[in-house]
Amino acid sequence: MRTVLALAAFVLLVPAAAGKAPPTPTETAVIATGRAPCGLATHRAELWVGVYEAGTVLRLDRAGRVLQRLRVGRYACQLAVDDAAVWVTRDNANRIVRIDRRSGRMRAVRIRSPFGLERAAGAMWVTSFETGTVARVDPRTARVTRVLRIGGNPVGIAACAGALWIGHGREATWLTRIDPRTGDALRIDVGVRSPRAPSCVRGQLWVATEDDVLRVAPRSGELLAHIRLEGTRGNLAEAPAGGGGSRLLWVTDKERSLIHRIEPSTGRVVDEFPGGPAAFDVVALGGSMWVTSYAGADVRRYQP
Repeated sequence: MRTVLALAAFVLLVPAAAGKAPPTPTETAVIATGRAPCGLATHRAELWVGVYEAGTVLRLDRAGRVLQRLRVGRYACQLAVDDAAVWVTRDNANRIVRIDRRSGRMRAVRIRSPFGLERAAGAMWVTSFETGTVARVDPRTARVTRVLRIGGNPVGIAACAGALWIGHGREATWLTRIDPRTGDALRIDVGVRSPRAPSCVRGQLWVATEDDVLRVAPRSGELLAHIRLEGTRGNLAEAPAGGGGSRLLWVTDKERSLIHRIEPSTGRVVDEFPGGPAAFDVVALGGSMWVTSYAGADVRRYQP
């Protein structure tokens, strides 16, 4: 594995008073899920929720009505959904589960401490936190076809600019960029501890770290911005244009049960407002934002 250091100018961005802040989002629904709702995924007009302690996967419509409740076993969290199947991680069970959307049949795949899922380049890719690996899984047969050893407690995973970007936890200070066609891996040092949760937003790579948020050029690995925040990051997503007419990044803060909003073009921290208990994952669906309350038992809908 080659190693590269992002040598671009380090940009420190802090909350600024300049510019008119958009209206504070309104909480419009609180949907009971069972204990410890964890990961979220959207597909077409549906919202999918992995509920960690309840061991279920929920399918909701955009109004928040529960359409389906599937029991997969305790520790259900991260999700990936397409027309054929729903995939869910069960980290402490050392399994991922494929649920056939037509038949309802479930097939478990043994992967130690699975954390992140991503569908890319004709395969399902799964990070393994404890083994320092990324597994390639055939999406039809649910068989592991390749295992890449990258080290450093891999966590989140995102496809961006034709590559897979892997976040790392604990004391790691790098991301890993993988070519999904060849399996070649490149380590990108960002100089910030635990860059754990990458997301691709309009072709730009954003990364939630243990404490802050980074913007990274997805082709070169150049560090473009470092936005300092308090608390402990969960995940991030772009919101639809709200009352202020602009699209903002929402960043969850599970330590303080808050949601931060960031102006992506400038890195300005616009504001923060209360989320549910230990606000964790966040996605956009149908003009609204949805946030899981990991220390609670619900998913919440906000009008941005």
